[in-house]
Amino acid sequence: MDLGNIGFLVGNIKLRRDSIMFNPEISQPQTSLLEQHPAWVRLCLVLMFLLAALIRRDEIRAPGHLIEREYNSAIFTRYYYFMGNDNIEEWRKVNAMATMESLPLLEPPVTEYLVSLIFRILGKEEIWYARYLTGLFWLIGGIFMYKITCRLVSEGAALFAVGYYLFVPWGIIISRSFQPDSLMMMMFLISIFCLLLYFERPSWHMLFLAGSITGISLLLRPLVTFGLLCAFTVLFINTKRERGHRLNNIDFWTFNILSLVFPLAFYGYGIFIGKFLQGQADLSFRPYLLGRWEFWRGWFTNGINVTEPAMIVLAVFGFFLLQKISARALIVGLLIGYLMLGVIFTYHIYSHPYYHIQLFPIIAICAGSLLSAVGKIIAQQMRMSWWMPVTATLLLILYSVHRDVRSMLYTTVFEDPDLSSEIGRIVDHSPNTVFVAYHYGLPLEYYGEFVGLPWPVSIDDPFFRRPDARKLSVEERIDGLGFIPKYFIITNFDLYNRLHQDLRTYLENNCAVLTNTKAYLIYASCGNVSTE
Repeated sequence: MDLGNIGFLVGNIKLRRDSIMFNPEISQPQTSLLEQHPAWVRLCLVLMFLLAALIRRDEIRAPGHLIEREYNSAIFTRYYYFMGNDNIEEWRKVNAMATMESLPLLEPPVTEYLVSLIFRILGKEEIWYARYLTGLFWLIGGIFMYKITCRLVSEGAALFAVGYYLFVPWGIIISRSFQPDSLMMMMFLISIFCLLLYFERPSWHMLFLAGSITGISLLLRPLVTFGLLCAFTVLFINTKRERGHRLNNIDFWTFNILSLVFPLAFYGYGIFIGKFLQGQADLSFRPYLLGRWEFWRGWFTNGINVTEPAMIVLAVFGFFLLQKISARALIVGLLIGYLMLGVIFTYHIYSHPYYHIQLFPIIAICAGSLLSAVGKIIAQQMRMSWWMPVTATLLLILYSVHRDVRSMLYTTVFEDPDLSSEIGRIVDHSPNTVFVAYHYGLPLEYYGEFVGLPWPVSIDDPFFRRPDARKLSVEERIDGLGFIPKYFIITNFDLYNRLHQDLRTYLENNCAVLTNTKAYLIYASCGNVSTE
């Protein structure tokens, strides 16, 4: 369907809506197919959630797509699991703690701690156990996606909205990856639902609930801060204009205090006092990128690819079909928050596709509005309940399609667990290693059970490079490690030969080859390593 046809269809829908509003003969409440068959609606919902669960269950042991985040979380989880297990050898506990401490604490590790409890219950450490939990978080979020859309639009629109949320490809990728974003999306949608409840019936009780839930969401993952605060602000302004006597500025500031007090305490301490988040803050905010056209093009491209181009087109037209002012206010607030996220997190909005998943509720609600309206017109013209078997067929096709998509998308390269264990034994599980490996060496460290840091590049990529950046020598980078390397491990030879020729020259001239195979190269006995 091209843009002209969509525009013509939207125009017809709006004309029909206006004619119903001003024609007393047809303005009487009409019973929709969904209202006539509530059992079919429940069955359709059950089928969608079952299929969504099956898709996420399929090939659950296969590596996730976002390897860095998966193994970052896995390393934290191992620490919590080991510390509570008396059967683990002491050296493994020491290495687990050292590896965990070498990584930045990006947010409270709630998901990681919950997974460690699963490990204890099952008595076994398997990363893929975590994907059941993250998938569950996403499915729970789908329940609130449905409730939100029912309140803002209709039950029919809610079916389309939850279908999009559950089956959009990047949603599947994120929800089966061991990272905190599934929990973030669940809490994001619960917070939006609580906001709607508060503005429907303002009270101190609901204000406290909405503010507290929002505060928990922001503490768990601050990426939703701008979206939720902007949504509340726009809804507050809209509701105050309509019912000024029921809302006052005390409500506004009370909500913001409840929402921000704990997140500001944690992240403010981490950035300015504890300093464990300062590096991440410096990495995220790179204002000089805002003046580069490539940044905006990359941001736009990522957003389109994550949310699906066709659904964005449907959502744009669907926005104008939203009849409730509160629905439009919520969408506008969430969009403003998303734009603010991109302006502040310039590095990640350009380079990390999953930073765009906050668009899912926006697309779901707006596109659901249009698809529901189109479905009603078609159903009225055909005068038969055709939509249930068609929906079931489409979902089955969708399930098959996503099986094929999974086989293409989930193809990541990193060191084999057995190979990593072999390397770990060769270096005697040393706490002083440097590596040139896949995905910053996180899978290698995890399976090899040694501690170290990835070898830094001499200077950043030209696009991300800060204006005052300068090229660092090998000696300067060794000094910046904070320890004297005992072993240099190379497994990613492509990266080694492309970006680290200076390191290769240094190692060949100053270090002895400990092991050399087709899969890895290990240097040791580097007598001239700088210690200053």
